[in-house]
Amino acid sequence: MAMGLDELLDSGGFIPHGVCLLWRPDILMLHVGSDILIGLSYFSIPVALTYFVMRRRDVAFGWVALLFALFIIACGTTHFLSVWTLWTPDYVLEGLVKFITALASLATAAALWWLMPRLLALPSPRELEASNRALALEVATRREMETRYSSFFNNLAEALFIVRVEPDGEFAFEAINPALARATGLDPELLRGKRVNDALGSEVAEAIIPRYTQCRDRGESIDYEETLDLPVGQRVFHTMLVPVKDAAGRVIQILGSGRDVTERKRLQEEVVQTSKLATLGTLAAGMAHEMSQPLNVIRLWTENTLNRLQENLLEPARAEKALKLVIEQTDRMGKLIDHVRTFGRRDGGGMRAFHPANCVQSAVELVRHQYALEDVEIVESASSAQLPVTGRPLELEQVILNLFSNARDAIVALRATGGKAGRIMVAVGDDPDRQSVVIQVTDDGGGIDPTVLPQIFDPFFTTKEVGKGSGLGLSIGYGIIDGMGGRIEARNVDLEGGGRGVRFTITLPSQPVSSSDREFSHA
Repeated sequence: MAMGLDELLDSGGFIPHGVCLLWRPDILMLHVGSDILIGLSYFSIPVALTYFVMRRRDVAFGWVALLFALFIIACGTTHFLSVWTLWTPDYVLEGLVKFITALASLATAAALWWLMPRLLALPSPRELEASNRALALEVATRREMETRYSSFFNNLAEALFIVRVEPDGEFAFEAINPALARATGLDPELLRGKRVNDALGSEVAEAIIPRYTQCRDRGESIDYEETLDLPVGQRVFHTMLVPVKDAAGRVIQILGSGRDVTERKRLQEEVVQTSKLATLGTLAAGMAHEMSQPLNVIRLWTENTLNRLQENLLEPARAEKALKLVIEQTDRMGKLIDHVRTFGRRDGGGMRAFHPANCVQSAVELVRHQYALEDVEIVESASSAQLPVTGRPLELEQVILNLFSNARDAIVALRATGGKAGRIMVAVGDDPDRQSVVIQVTDDGGGIDPTVLPQIFDPFFTTKEVGKGSGLGLSIGYGIIDGMGGRIEARNVDLEGGGRGVRFTITLPSQPVSSSDREFSHA
């Protein structure tokens, strides 16, 4: 094979190319000078292309430039061989170099045509300039918006905070604004970037993390009231959480706002407490009668037993009966006193689960005998309520007592005009959907004027005569029921026997509801 290659490269049978030029020096120099200059240029161009591609890593299709460099180097080599063959007839070597040049040319041309659609799609310098101007304008606009929102975030009086949802589902603070820092005593710099468990105390973290989890899992806004032990002391906040989602719909941030309602809650509790004391005041006469009955029984049986003892006529069985009767009556008075004392105290406890039927029963027992003195009967339907609700039992009992008081006043007013009335009907049961408890209080006191019915829950609105009503009872009751996530409504109803009255319906959810559902139910 080596001999075959030697035979292939043997130029003994050829004559130099200069013979064709008759060895004229002027023509030889013209060809030699031109080919050398072309060859040198061809060799320098690939160097420049390679240098450009190496320095500009962002150039699209840089490999095409390297392919062009290989093609140009092959072309330059053919020009140097053209000079060489003027004196040495190595035409086979020149042909091989031209063959390599042809392959490089074909590859470069094929790549160029293959890339032509994408090359044509590349933006022109004018388009790039316009794009850069638009990009610069967008950057300036975004910076202006960031500055504006940063000013809004830092200067708003509302307490704001941003919580980041980590890939593992945990929560970390991104920022809190100065208003929240002032309201809570927390340091924004110490909180930034830290997870909630690490940034706050365990009790506070355990209180707020379930809310963040609820917002993340539901993917919708929630609002609620929370009581937190903070560096500035115990405060009550009305908080709203809004989820921020990425393109895939995953919650990546939670935007929160909080309003310190500690003073407002304190004032509300003062109003509720005042209303409770006013309710007790109106029940004073009935409670006095309720207490006088067991006292009279105790006095009579005690005097009778004492007389028989003095006359030596006391029998052990009768003495035992008398003592048991005294114990029963004192227990009755003790329970009544305990209930009045419990009802009248401040309800400083938190929300808890309880059965509303017990509150209704306590309210009925508290007023039944007093209303009986005025020939007003309270008729209870068999309770079918099994579901618990969340709230404060004494506050619900206060709402029921206020409804009883309004029903009794309506009955007395109707009697004053010659009408017949005297029944208050109360029923407690679970809603058919097993999601809520329904309490209904119905009277036969003639109903309410339909033109004023929509206003009865407004503060200071009353249909009673001046000096006989403050107009706050139903408004306070509305606030209590709303705070439990429920709703209260009133409507006129026609009763059996031709009577007419008002039915108040309280619906309490057995599970907490969202603020949007609550607003929809009231609407």
